[in-house]
Amino acid sequence: MSAWTRSRAVVLIGTALGGWACGGEEATDGQPAGERGGGEAITIWTERTELFFEHPAMVAGAPGEPWAIHLTDLADFRAVTVGRLTLEFVGPDGQVHTAVAEAPARAGVYNPAPSLPTPGMYNLTMRLESEHLSDEIFVGPIQVFAAEADLPVLPEAESVGIAFLKEQQWPIDFATAQAAARVVAPGLEVTGSLAPVPGRTAQVTAPVEGIIRWEQNRDSPAEGAWVRQGQALVRLAPVGGTDAYASLKGRAELLEREVARAERLVAAEAIPARRLEEARLELDIVRAQLAALDAGERDGFVLTLPAPLDGAVVERRFVAGQRVDAGAHLLTLLDPRQLHLVLQVPAGDLHAVEGTSAATFAAEGSGDVRRTTRLVTIGAALDPRLRTVAVTFLVENPDRTLRPGMLVTGRLLSGEPAPALAVPAGAIVDEDGLMVAYVQIGGETFERRGVTLGATDGEWIVVLDGIRPGERVVTRGQYQIKLSSLNTSELSDHGHPH
Repeated sequence: MSAWTRSRAVVLIGTALGGWACGGEEATDGQPAGERGGGEAITIWTERTELFFEHPAMVAGAPGEPWAIHLTDLADFRAVTVGRLTLEFVGPDGQVHTAVAEAPARAGVYNPAPSLPTPGMYNLTMRLESEHLSDEIFVGPIQVFAAEADLPVLPEAESVGIAFLKEQQWPIDFATAQAAARVVAPGLEVTGSLAPVPGRTAQVTAPVEGIIRWEQNRDSPAEGAWVRQGQALVRLAPVGGTDAYASLKGRAELLEREVARAERLVAAEAIPARRLEEARLELDIVRAQLAALDAGERDGFVLTLPAPLDGAVVERRFVAGQRVDAGAHLLTLLDPRQLHLVLQVPAGDLHAVEGTSAATFAAEGSGDVRRTTRLVTIGAALDPRLRTVAVTFLVENPDRTLRPGMLVTGRLLSGEPAPALAVPAGAIVDEDGLMVAYVQIGGETFERRGVTLGATDGEWIVVLDGIRPGERVVTRGQYQIKLSSLNTSELSDHGHPH
């Protein structure tokens, strides 16, 4: 079973056999004694899912009432839309009772109506089973009362936190993360850019003068196209006076026949072996000249230029029908699956370069903070114009979302500080000069907390006060929660109204 954290609401949900709320019994003075409760609101996070459910009070032998079970897939914080949910109750006598919901009643919400036969504490486990997501969630004790008269009296209702429903969370860009101890190395904030890795770029040039005939180049890749190593890029028909390729190709074919003939004659002792050696040497020289033109054995008399690497076409400098000179630049290829992160360190901060072990950065147009520990080089000289030293890291970019030339803000990290309570940097919001975080205290309840912050590496930030270990902070969707708080005026004591 996955590791999990649990939040059990302290308020009791009112219920009766005919509905979720009922009037209480009369007191001796004829006044109502208060509404009866007995249900709970419980939130549990596992590694895969968030479970939030509210259940009515359970009375032994009474018909079951629908539960409101909300399931969120933590891979994307969206509603679980498919899957079979089984509720397994283990009673005080060890007997097992189950209730099954074959599918959600609506996106993310299951409504089983379990009924249990005898009073006592039942340990509840929920199992979600689907093709894409399966999880086992141990809920723990659920109380079943002997009779409706045994239901506890509901305490006076108190406004707690900011209400933000699952139906509001699921459609938006929303996410949470758990506050936990981490090693956060403080760093020097700098700027820089992303650049191609030299070994992952290539220019394709015309080795001889020729014509790029239209009928032979209809499939030549356009800018932005992805090509594979060895794929034909351009077919070049060599032309007059500089038709070295066509001449060499014809000469090679003649020499191949001459070598085959000499081998037969030497075998028959009709010519000396020296003649065969001379023919082979001449053929090797011609083949080397062809190889220098990057020509394949099946090119015929049209020179085919292949892709030297896997990559994207970032520049195309020819059109079909064009006549090009030897050495003309035709295409530029780039494999962007690895890039260089080049950070510019001002001359006055060069002391911070010593001991650099990693860097974090965010590219322009994106709030996502990335980390790299692959230091490539530290510049040996100052840029005379910028008065900076370049510190270069290797960055993995398998999804190709980063682009060479992007500007970045980054941090150079060094040192090994002690672990401290930290949250993702994106969880901290500056609201009119007050640094705050939105903490999820229940599935649909949040608190706005003022926080005291420590060191940051750009990706994580140390929290000195305002958040406790294990609490979940909102990393995306804070603005919508703030709007909800303004609408309901349900700010926690830790925050302040706007």
